[in-house]
Amino acid sequence: MTKASHIDGVRRVAVIVAGGRGVRMASDQKKQYLVLDGIPVLVRTLMAFDAHPRVDDIILVVPGTDMGFCQKELMASFEPLTPLYWAKGGQTRQESVENGLAVAANFCSNHGKTLVLVHDGVRPFVSAALVDACLDKARETGACIPGLEISDTVKKVADNDQIKTTLDRDSLFRAQTPQVFRLDLILAGFDNARKTRFQGTDEASILEHANIPVHVVKGDRFNFKLTCPEDLVMARFLLRREHDLTMEDQRP
Repeated sequence: MTKASHIDGVRRVAVIVAGGRGVRMASDQKKQYLVLDGIPVLVRTLMAFDAHPRVDDIILVVPGTDMGFCQKELMASFEPLTPLYWAKGGQTRQESVENGLAVAANFCSNHGKTLVLVHDGVRPFVSAALVDACLDKARETGACIPGLEISDTVKKVADNDQIKTTLDRDSLFRAQTPQVFRLDLILAGFDNARKTRFQGTDEASILEHANIPVHVVKGDRFNFKLTCPEDLVMARFLLRREHDLTMEDQRP
């Protein structure tokens, strides 16, 4: 597989974070290991980046206690074409991402010529087009995330359930992943967060805290995060739809 970095000198590393416990999924099994149509969620996510021609390396961040299971059992039926590295998850998402970035920093010699794509392991429906859009914008600006405009009216509510105000939704976006950054910029952001003891809600917030500009491209509504049981229903519907469309295309 010919990688774009062989042409433009930019290395692109996907950091797939799967360190969560998935409490809201109400399942005995962690949500990243749940099986969708015969394939675990995390493997489906991994497959999307493995198949992308512009992704040169993949770092998979999983809980340390799950490392053996993931390397031996989860990956038993999938052999990636892209070089795969492993990192142990931390106590928080921020720690997990930082551990993944540390691995990238070790094998990427030119941090200013490296783009990292930080992606949720439980967003298996990420499209190649969205990855391309994020990579292109990050190459131009240094930092980019996909975001969805909010169509619902948004209320700010007090602790007593009383509405305080209606927010202007025109300037509000729902952040998605992959969040793509130049490696030197995101390392600087995490270094600043460590020094100031800042805990961000996503990687973009860490750069924002360090006054590093982050830009937004249009997200994808199918690129949703599997969080609760209802999301599994939608995921299975999308897979059935994809199967039906494939069968329809194969008809004479």
